[in-house]
Amino acid sequence: MARDLIPPPSPAGRPGSSAEAERERARELEEQRQKQRGGLWHRSPEDEATTQPGADALVADADGPPPERGKPSRADAPFRSRFGLMLGALLGLGIATLAIGAAVFVGTGDDSVPKGWSGWRPTADDGDKAAQQIATHVGRKYRLADGNQIVGVQGGPLEIDALGLTVPLEIAMKTAPQGGNIDFIKGNGLLYTLNGLGPKGSVRGGKPSEERHLLLRREALELALYSFRYIDDVDLVVALLPPAPPDKPTTKKGTTASPDTDKPTQALFFRPGDLEPQLEIPLGATIPPRTPRPETIAGAEARRIDALTRGNLFLASFQQSQDQKAYLVLDRLPQ
Repeated sequence: MARDLIPPPSPAGRPGSSAEAERERARELEEQRQKQRGGLWHRSPEDEATTQPGADALVADADGPPPERGKPSRADAPFRSRFGLMLGALLGLGIATLAIGAAVFVGTGDDSVPKGWSGWRPTADDGDKAAQQIATHVGRKYRLADGNQIVGVQGGPLEIDALGLTVPLEIAMKTAPQGGNIDFIKGNGLLYTLNGLGPKGSVRGGKPSEERHLLLRREALELALYSFRYIDDVDLVVALLPPAPPDKPTTKKGTTASPDTDKPTQALFFRPGDLEPQLEIPLGATIPPRTPRPETIAGAEARRIDALTRGNLFLASFQQSQDQKAYLVLDRLPQ
């Protein structure tokens, strides 16, 4: 206490009453000053210099928050600037992710077809009309060396006109050239006819060649890809290829010309599972936008088209069964 700081009276004698009153007055003034500076808890500079670490914490536990003098300033935090940079980078990454997600959402149509799959698409809502739009668009791209269109393409439902009647077709497929099974295949199908406007639908003009046949298979593949990608609920696509031109009749003196013999019709038959990988990537990765002529189809593209169509090539014929149903009979070709 403050009284302990006042030295005892001198042994030579006790001071008078006036001196005692002055000392009492001095003690009271000293106590008032101490109370104003923090009372009994006020520490001298020497006490503060010798205070052990953690003393403020003990005081806080007993009487409340520690004195403000020990609180570090925001400017003193050593990692504050680094934390701010990291936080800003994370926020920027989150905003970029949201922007990419929004772009993907906007770039996808209502039918879940990415707009970037092809540069062109049919506009008709009706499946049969959309098939004819595809037939017209694709058919005009394929031409001979002289610039003439190779074939005219007609597209529509899987049916045949017989005696003025429209008859739906079912598919009867032989699974192997020899010893195979017969499968009857039903589904929502489309039929494309590649008509060369020559005899029996053969190509008029130019010379038959393996390259021209390969280009026609490329055309049929493109028709199938557009159909599966843009027309709903299509289970199968058949493309009838033009037959080879009939042989010219030969005559000898004194004989009659032999009649033309019909060339077999070939068809490409696809189901969506046959082209699943190609339907998941842009069309240009499978069918380049620039359509070659028969003489200019490149080796790499020729091998790719052959690999994608060779196993889907059949001999095609139309038959009516004893129950009056009409069938498109597909006989598998030897590999």
